[in-house]
Amino acid sequence: MGPDIKGYRLIGRLGAGAMGEVYEGVHSLIGKRVAVKVLRGPGDDALASGPRLLEEARAVNAIAHPGIVDIFDAGTLPDGRPYLVMERLEGQSLLQHLKAQKRLPLREVFHVLAGILEPLDAAHRAGVIHRDLKPSNVFLCAVANGLPRVKLVDFGIARRAGRAEHLTQPLTTLGSLGFMGPEHLAGEVEPASDLYSVGCLAFQMVTGEPVFPVSSAAQLADKHLKAKPPPLRLRCPDAPAELEAWVAWLLEKEPGARPSTAEVALAVLKEAESAAGGIGTTPGGPDFGELARAFDRRAREQQAEKALEPHPTRRSRPVPAVAKAPPAAQPRTPNGTDLMPAFTPSAPKESETLFDDDDDVPAADRPTVLNWKRPDR
Repeated sequence: MGPDIKGYRLIGRLGAGAMGEVYEGVHSLIGKRVAVKVLRGPGDDALASGPRLLEEARAVNAIAHPGIVDIFDAGTLPDGRPYLVMERLEGQSLLQHLKAQKRLPLREVFHVLAGILEPLDAAHRAGVIHRDLKPSNVFLCAVANGLPRVKLVDFGIARRAGRAEHLTQPLTTLGSLGFMGPEHLAGEVEPASDLYSVGCLAFQMVTGEPVFPVSSAAQLADKHLKAKPPPLRLRCPDAPAELEAWVAWLLEKEPGARPSTAEVALAVLKEAESAAGGIGTTPGGPDFGELARAFDRRAREQQAEKALEPHPTRRSRPVPAVAKAPPAAQPRTPNGTDLMPAFTPSAPKESETLFDDDDDVPAADRPTVLNWKRPDR
């Protein structure tokens, strides 16, 4: 059905979009099946150019996480069309799944959200912001235990720190309108912008509807800019209060009011899942949103302290004195015990290679694994 691409024979079309088409390919010698993404043409549009597609390949390989579709090769066809050779996924997109199911079971919602946040955290650590998280860019690979393996796809408009922005035309805002936060709509993106998109995904998975179900693009943009999202349980009364608080946190209008990192969002999500399973907050005690924000404040404080640590391979420099605010009162149960004691970051496993040379990574940029545990567990 077309010329071979570096030894891969194209055998069928898997799908098509505004920018190009995706084909199934098979290696002529070893039979390995792949997906080949071919853009429509070289053109003048930065979104339909070889440099943009090459930036996608570089961004994905900089992250190197199993929860992100792998890219093996990139190049240009004789007619000038750029292409990527990618991992062939079996399953369906979250968009297709939602069209068939409308609302997902709570167990699947928590599983899919965790499967999104784990690779998203790795992307943010690598300096990559996805910028287009939506149901069609979350792929659910079928597995035997009833829960899918989640893969993030399409980093074609991802912003890579210090690199990708020159590929976007000036004054162009990229993304999908129904999943963009206020700052993103204004043309400014940061890691918290991706978390807003995750909040929109969570809302739709639980309720079967988008956060703002309006068809007009202008109205939709205005809602995301100004309107307060409806409470999750207004649309789905049987949703857990903890999940409602978590989603509302991600949908805050101000990026700084959202979780500080995808890692923090994931840790709190897991606590919400435990609460939904019957291990909830103490009746009459602080609400889940208050606990979550207290946990996030501690994460931010710890990150600030790490930023002041001298680099182990560099000569120590005097650090100016910083006035510390008194510690905030921690949430307590009616009997006086802490609901959420100060966390201690656990060290990465010895088998995990998080960086090629950790000594070259400033203390503030090193991974921190947060564990939210209560003393009664």
